[in-house]
Amino acid sequence: MKRLPPLLAAVALLATAGLAAGAAAQQAPSGPRPQYLPFAEFGNDESAAQISVKQAYNEAVEKYNKALYDYHVTLGQHDQLVDAGNRATTPAEREKARADAAPLRAKLETLRRDVTSLAGAVDQARRRASQAGVTLTR
Repeated sequence: MKRLPPLLAAVALLATAGLAAGAAAQQAPSGPRPQYLPFAEFGNDESAAQISVKQAYNEAVEKYNKALYDYHVTLGQHDQLVDAGNRATTPAEREKARADAAPLRAKLETLRRDVTSLAGAVDQARRRASQAGVTLTR
């Protein structure tokens, strides 16, 4: 069985968490915590080209990490509404919680696509660094 690259594995985990959020009407998932990507470190003896490649990588990582953060914040808000709906004692309260959660589910879909796209951008920046002979981790 072929292993997924680390970023694609993270995206798969994110998609699984999103599917759980969509099916959360029965029970809100505790969900995994986001695993943010580390930034490349800079050394004193690096050339301008090496620094440029690392800066491009760090910019891609920063965008990815921000989108991942937004996704998990939104997922937490959605989970709170699901919990409120599950604890509701009247049909009106349950319906209000469902209605309030609907826009968050749509936002989660958009954020999931963004994170997936940004993971691809990080992979591309990592490949460019590798092709340039730059090591991103120390």
